[in-house]
This record gives sequence, structure tokens and C-alpha cells, in this order.
Amino acid sequence: MSMPQRPRTIAFLIDSPGDLLSLVAMASVFSYPKVEGKPAYQIRILCADSGCEAHGRGGLVLGGCIPYSDFNGPIDTLIILGGESAFAEPRQEVLRWIRRRAPHVRRLIGVCVGVFLLAPTGLLDGRAVTTHWHHAPKLAELYPKLNVDRDRVFIKDGNVYTTAGVTAGIDLALEIVEEDIGGSAAATIAHTLVLYLRRPSSQTQYSSLLAQQADVRGTPLRDLPAWVKSNLTEKLDVSSLARLVSMTPRTFARQFELHFRTTPARWIQSLRIQAACSLLATKEQPLKIIARLTGFRDEQSLRRAFIQQLAITPKEYRERFSRLRVPESD
Repeated sequence: MSMPQRPRTIAFLIDSPGDLLSLVAMASVFSYPKVEGKPAYQIRILCADSGCEAHGRGGLVLGGCIPYSDFNGPIDTLIILGGESAFAEPRQEVLRWIRRRAPHVRRLIGVCVGVFLLAPTGLLDGRAVTTHWHHAPKLAELYPKLNVDRDRVFIKDGNVYTTAGVTAGIDLALEIVEEDIGGSAAATIAHTLVLYLRRPSSQTQYSSLLAQQADVRGTPLRDLPAWVKSNLTEKLDVSSLARLVSMTPRTFARQFELHFRTTPARWIQSLRIQAACSLLATKEQPLKIIARLTGFRDEQSLRRAFIQQLAITPKEYRERFSRLRVPESD
């Protein structure tokens, strides 16, 4: 009988004031998987100073940390967290420690603006990287040897991973679980954490699904979201929507993009995809039926829209969630 695999060490390096949201969220993901009944990962939180506390926004303090220079154990995955400290002048002793450790870790990760602490080590030179879209231009300006992609949720280049804004760390953590343990484990964790959809690395940072939540109270567009969600099978072109809110098509298009920060066509498509996702996760209906119920012309149109916005096919989406459905009792 083979011995159970020892837990892999996930080490978070944080410099105060740091990103405690990403730390807690990613650590939560890694706390779920088990191998042969035992935790697959063990978490170590390393402070990039001599203290044993990590400080975040709003006065939050996390105790029980280990000064990075005191930690001599093995590290499977080293995660560099961002925060306000990422834009300060990097301390050379911290950079030297990262350089010394990097060749001996299986993965090296920069979360959000944590890439600004990794970049001066030279370990990212020539690699494709990403960060929060707001800071991407500054990253490209300061470190011209990096290939900065401001759109992707996360990027893997060799054994180096970088992510967009803080919540993208959850998507990356799930990707790591899938690499190590399998897709079923990652899907189960996503379901447990009540994630709407686990975003793949190719997903754009800006989600048109967020745009539907734009505040349009007090404008002629105030009733549009509720009406459209209830009428996805109708003809929903600009002319039809403009008539609904008593505007000319030109005025409607201008006002829509002002408030929703996307085009009407892409917004409608995102609502139809959202409705299709709900049906795929809960129903066994054929794809052609789901396409018709959600306003797509046919099954191929549904498939193209999924790939365009979610970088996944409807069939793949259904397969992921079918693992999570509990059979109904007789």
C-alpha cells in the first residue's frame, strides 16, 4: 500500500499593507482538497518584514505569520501578494530572497500588483504577464522587458503565473487545484464557494455581466434590464430597444454605452449566456432547446457566444456542473 502524498506547501509572501482579500480567498480554495483523506496543501504565510503580523486595509490585522527570512522549509508554490506596499521601493534583501527561492519552487505567482514586487527580480523578463488593468500601463512603462497583457484574468508562462485584480486569485487557485488534483475537485470547490462561473485564463478582466448592473435609476433606461431578462426570445436589436424606451436608435445607442459601458449587442448576448448557464447547470434539455429558450438562433450560435465570452463550450460547461448535481431521491 502506497503512503499518502505529503501536503504541498503553498507559501504566501505579503508585505504590509498588503492584499488580505486575495490571501484569505486563495487560502480558502487550497483548504478544501484532500488526497487519501488528508489535506493536499499546507499554508504558510510569510511576512516580508521582521514582524509576525500582516496588515491590510481598514485596520485589518492577520497574526500568526512567519518572518520570511526565518522560513527554511520547502515551498511548492510561492505566491507574491500585492497591496499598497507593492508600489514602494523594493527592499533588496526581499528581492534576493525571492531570487534564491525561485529556482526551487514548482510555481511562482504574482497576484494583482504583486507583480510589481516580482518584476524587479528579473525573473519575469521576456515573459507574458498581466496585472490589474488600471496598473498595466505603469507596469509596461517601468519594466519594458515584460510582455504585459492588460486584458487577461490570469496568465501562465512556464512555471510563472500572474493575475489581474484581487478576485482573479480565486480563478487561479482553482486552476492550480485542477492541475494538481483534477477538474472534478476544482469544480466541487467552485460550487461550494457559490461561484457563478470559474473564469478561464483567457477570460477578459472586464465582464459585460457586470455592466448589466449599471445604475440607471432616474434615466429612461431604468426598466430596460428587467424587461430584457424576461423577453430574451424577442427581437432585441437597437431599433426595438430604442422604441421600448421612446428614443431614436442613435440616441439610445449613445445613452446605452454611456450607462452600461458596452454595446447593446454584447450586453444582450451576456444576458442570454447567463440564462443558458442556468439551464445547462440544472436541466438535461438538448442544446438546441436551450438555444431556443434563451434567444439564440440555433445551437451553433449558442456555442460561438460561449466561446467568445467565456472561452468554454456549452457542452464543457454542462460537463463541469453535471459532476456537482445530486441525484433526486425517489
